[in-house]
Amino acid sequence: MLSNFFVGATVCFVSTLPFGPINLTVARTTLAKNHWRGLEVAVAAALVETLQVWIVVRFGLLISDFLFNNLIFRALVASIFLLLGLFVFYRRPSSGLGHEEHAFGSEIRTGLVVAAVNPQAFPFWIVALAALADYTSLVVEGPGLLHFLAGVLVGKVLALSGFVAASHYLKAHLDESSRLVNHVLGAVLILIGLLQWIRILSEL
Repeated sequence: MLSNFFVGATVCFVSTLPFGPINLTVARTTLAKNHWRGLEVAVAAALVETLQVWIVVRFGLLISDFLFNNLIFRALVASIFLLLGLFVFYRRPSSGLGHEEHAFGSEIRTGLVVAAVNPQAFPFWIVALAALADYTSLVVEGPGLLHFLAGVLVGKVLALSGFVAASHYLKAHLDESSRLVNHVLGAVLILIGLLQWIRILSEL
């Protein structure tokens, strides 16, 4: 059972390290507000991804067919990422970074939304679980599934906490870091949306 936990934690940790919409949102929130707000986004995103993994385990084939065959859904997700990217890219950083007062949970919604609409999560875990089934003794039933999901949650939180720590350090040394992360995050979101639209149009 411990192997299930470590497999889930390792796969999720490593897959979170490349720059993507979730870790960049965590970095942007930490820079624009403070590390506690960044952690709110991180925990919310980790919970969503854990749920997504459970859904893939239970309904992998149905999800695969839906994602690859439903052009309307894919077009909607691609458009959401384009609009989010443009909004973030052109948004000005707040003044007085890190001192704004926000009710607890205000950033949790951000983490939930960004993780929920991330188009890469379901395809990644469908492929990852298939590979793990072939090359490991992973058990995704009963207690084994719970240990695996716990590993996914811990791995995601640890990886995103690293982005929180790095952004908190960067914030203290670069005045323009928030604007830079806004532009990088906006560009990544726009690129994801464009790539999704290119793939959709190529299939028409």
